[in-house]
Amino acid sequence: MRPIVRVLAAGLLVATPALAEDTSAKAAPPKPAPALVEAFKDMSGTWSCNGSMENPQAPGTQVKTKTEWRISPAVDGFAYTASWKTEKNAAMPAGGKGTMHWGFDSGKNKLVESGFDNMGSAWTGTSDGQKDGATVWTEDGSMMGQPAKTRTTVTRKSPTQVTLTTEIEAKPGAWQKLGEDTCKKK
Repeated sequence: MRPIVRVLAAGLLVATPALAEDTSAKAAPPKPAPALVEAFKDMSGTWSCNGSMENPQAPGTQVKTKTEWRISPAVDGFAYTASWKTEKNAAMPAGGKGTMHWGFDSGKNKLVESGFDNMGSAWTGTSDGQKDGATVWTEDGSMMGQPAKTRTTVTRKSPTQVTLTTEIEAKPGAWQKLGEDTCKKK
């Protein structure tokens, strides 16, 4: 009987440190990428935008635009989603509307976006994040049925005002301004 007691005592000595370990400590839950948090800081909500855009119906002329954006966080802050609607104008007789999604791709270490609108446009893009108050997105996709490479710059003027500038690459390395909007948070 004594050898069994010794084996049990030895087992208890070996197991005691394991029993004393604190198993209540759990791994911290993942957090959204800091670049995504910074780029979308203060952006959730409804935005009213006024501006102008190049009129594809009459090249060289501008059309006034009025757009409303609704931006909200999704999937616990790991993404943002938006819907937008532009009032009817000479360039868009039916008006414009679309949806966009943004997130962070840790494999590329870049912000990513995808978007679609009611004129058949679809695009994806990336950004290195906010620098000096601006987030610059480089996008590839189609615009009105044609391949297009665009660049959108979101310049933060204040927590309640941003400027959106959209450009198209007319030929490699040559960017042409398509439009600009000043947006104010409602």
